[in-house]
This record gives sequence, C-alpha cells and structure tokens, in this order.
Amino acid sequence: MSKLTNGYEITKADIDSAIRYLIFVEKIKNPTRQDAINLLEKKYTLIHLAAHKIVEDEQSGKIKKVKTK
Repeated sequence: MSKLTNGYEITKADIDSAIRYLIFVEKIKNPTRQDAINLLEKKYTLIHLAAHKIVEDEQSGKIKKVKTK
C-alpha cells in the first residue's frame, strides 16, 4: 500500500471507500485503484495544509486555540 508523509499507510478499506466515492459522488465510471490513491493523497495534502493554517492562526491570535479533546 501507499504511505503518506506522516507514516500512515493507505489501507484496502480506504481505497475501496475512495472508489465508491469516485463512482457515486464524482460520477467517474470505472475508477482505478490508482485513481483512489491519488484522491486520498490529494485530500491528505489539503487537510495537512489546513491544519498548518489553523496552527498559524492560533499562534497569531486570529482564532482561539482549537480543543482536540
């Protein structure tokens, strides 16, 4: 399986879910395993960038600290 930068390994279940998403939401006919992996990697990158932005905004005082637990 493919590993993302934080060491998380994309599982078969992740790929199966991403394929269903591509079929039913994105309306892609016959998406491949690689299409699913590309989607997951793209989403991971977006989430990673958003997390960095939240931390920057917390540190600058733009927003209150986000509670995670």
